[in-house]
Amino acid sequence: MTLKPLAALGIIATILCSCEGHVHSGSQCLSSLETSTKATTVSTVSGQVAGYIDDGVYIYKGIPYAKAERFMPPQDPESWKEVRSSRAYGPTCPQDKRAGWYSDAQAFAMHWDDGFPDEDCLRVNVWTAGINDGAKRPVMVWLHGGGFRAGSGQELISYDGTNLARDHGVVVVTLNHRLNVLGFLDLSAYGARYAHSGNVGMLDIVKALEWVRDNISNFGGDPSNVTIFGQSGGGGKVSTVMAMPAAKGLFSKAIVQSGSITHLLEPKYSRRIGAYTVQALGVKPSGIDALASMPYDKLLAAYNGAIKKVGEEARQDGELPENILDLILFGQVPVVDGDVIPFQPSTPEALEISKHVPVIIGTVYNEFTPDKEDVIFRPLALEQAADRSEAGCAPVYLYRFDWASPVLDGVFGSTHCLEIPFVFDNVLLHRTFTGGGCDAVELGHRASRLWTSFAKTGKPEAEGMPEWEPYPANLVIDLESSIEK
Repeated sequence: MTLKPLAALGIIATILCSCEGHVHSGSQCLSSLETSTKATTVSTVSGQVAGYIDDGVYIYKGIPYAKAERFMPPQDPESWKEVRSSRAYGPTCPQDKRAGWYSDAQAFAMHWDDGFPDEDCLRVNVWTAGINDGAKRPVMVWLHGGGFRAGSGQELISYDGTNLARDHGVVVVTLNHRLNVLGFLDLSAYGARYAHSGNVGMLDIVKALEWVRDNISNFGGDPSNVTIFGQSGGGGKVSTVMAMPAAKGLFSKAIVQSGSITHLLEPKYSRRIGAYTVQALGVKPSGIDALASMPYDKLLAAYNGAIKKVGEEARQDGELPENILDLILFGQVPVVDGDVIPFQPSTPEALEISKHVPVIIGTVYNEFTPDKEDVIFRPLALEQAADRSEAGCAPVYLYRFDWASPVLDGVFGSTHCLEIPFVFDNVLLHRTFTGGGCDAVELGHRASRLWTSFAKTGKPEAEGMPEWEPYPANLVIDLESSIEK
């Protein structure tokens, strides 16, 4: 039998798509990329932006949501008059070298894109199925991982919002913010000008949420229905945002993935880190403003040394935290400064700030221990869920993601970050991590429906999944998902 070229092409496309369920995802050769400025222009409060349309999804990258002087709170960005091309990711925050670059297995699986660094990095990226249409699509704002030291809104291919926007009817926003010494160096002891320097990275996130509030309607989103979600350090940021008075009302739902944080840095440590950093740089208190022009690499080295020194002192004094994760992150998290973050996230006062926010909280089975169940993130996830439940907060939905990656003979297990391509419905896109395959793709469809239904209604549900009851019930997410009570 001889097939005509077009008929053969159609059969091939169908075969390619058979595991995924949508012909468009497996037949990219049949769809065009629309780059017309006129067709993609959207107005923001700072000026107009133009993106591109890929397979029915409008995509905008690198839009400035703020500007900031070093160590200072973010301000509104400079406005522009011409239509701004927003088709490529903007700068990422400067940071340390990624250790995983030097591991072939990790580099292959994770497929990192670390972009280019610049301190002018306050950018958002948007994926939406429609613009200027008056629609009120739920909005999902992703906070990236990497602790509070590294990462970006583009670092993993899994973060791509195309499938969620096109197939699930939500608007996806990812963002970059200040990290490490640029975002969390506490210089408050050196004058009122630096009062918030230990938390400017978190203030960047609040500013990005304000940008969403003020602009997302033109991107087809509903500013009154915003879900913040994040994994690892991003989950820690979600946990922290929920304890920030300035963020109240900017989001209505939250998802914490392998990143529950119940304890942040105390000023007695953050100020000591600031003092040791200044001393290492040879700067006198009267000349503290010199840090604004200090070369970044020199500043970062002094900051890293100061964290190590304060950690050693705390160890000698028997003051280190008992929780393993808190111990790992000591000196590298935001500070409870009594203003930007007035209370520790687990206190009744902090829980009151986000009392009416429904939350999904969970972990993966192995995290960083492929031969056994996780002991790093799980205890804090359980503690955070219990705290919110006992305080009478809105429903908490607890999960554990058990599916294990077959990549590289299964060396990773159900490892840290593995649920990300599933909840973004990007199992095939990130198949160097997931391995692809029909079963995994179908699990991705189900997991992403749970996340997006939660964003839409506050209740996570999906066809083919058990009814997810609030805490203390625990949803085990796997090829055969189940509820543990």
